[in-house]
Amino acid sequence: MAEKKYYWLKFKEDFFDEDTIQWLEEQNNGKEYCLFYLKLCLKSLKTNGILIRSVGQILVPYDVKKLGEITNTDIDTVIVAMEVFKKIGLVQILDNGEIYLTQLKNMVGSESKWAKYKRKDKELEKIQHDSNSAQKTLQTEKEKELDIEKELDKEKDIEKGKDIEKELQQQEGSLSVVVPSNIKVFKHFEKCGFIVTAKLMEFIDDDIEIYSAEWVIDAANECVKRGKINNYGYLTGILQNWQTKGKDKQLKDESKANASAYTQMKSILDE
Repeated sequence: MAEKKYYWLKFKEDFFDEDTIQWLEEQNNGKEYCLFYLKLCLKSLKTNGILIRSVGQILVPYDVKKLGEITNTDIDTVIVAMEVFKKIGLVQILDNGEIYLTQLKNMVGSESKWAKYKRKDKELEKIQHDSNSAQKTLQTEKEKELDIEKELDKEKDIEKGKDIEKELQQQEGSLSVVVPSNIKVFKHFEKCGFIVTAKLMEFIDDDIEIYSAEWVIDAANECVKRGKINNYGYLTGILQNWQTKGKDKQLKDESKANASAYTQMKSILDE
């Protein structure tokens, strides 16, 4: 079984600007002639521009009546148009009566069903490739933006550290008690919402010496969880409880108490 082929007309962008077509349109009924010509082109796509009827084992030339029927064109228009086409070289009548459209060889495109499938497959691959490239470009741009944000955050942290150092230097009489190595802890307190003054730095330094920097930072986090932001007295109470009852045990007991309170509340709501 022969493989199916697909045919189509290929028009150049300036097809209607060519001298031959422009002259044809300028004639009386010129637009009808152009339409008739394009219909003839379509009818001869599969036969390389040749128009002839195959009747049994013989070839029968198309007459004007049959040309009018197959193109749905008025017979008078067909008669005049065919003479014009022959005159300007768009059509030749061969010795056996075949009608040959001389320009069609430059206007025909064709491909097999398999070639069409492969072409579409390649088009899909190109679309997918373009999409992937766009996504990679977008991802790269996002990564660049994140890198810039990280650098800006670093610069902000450095500036904050400098500001704290300046404040330390400006607070006379405090330099002897504030430990510069605890600047990271001060910055953490700022992030937690505490207003870090020179006096607060002294308190933090003292508590770090007693409880350790890790406990002080964890206590600041607990203040945030419990809604006691910028309440250093509450934070001191947390540290004292941890020292007395044990930090891990105290946190575990509080977690159980919170879970129990949640269970009771849920039970009340469910009733």
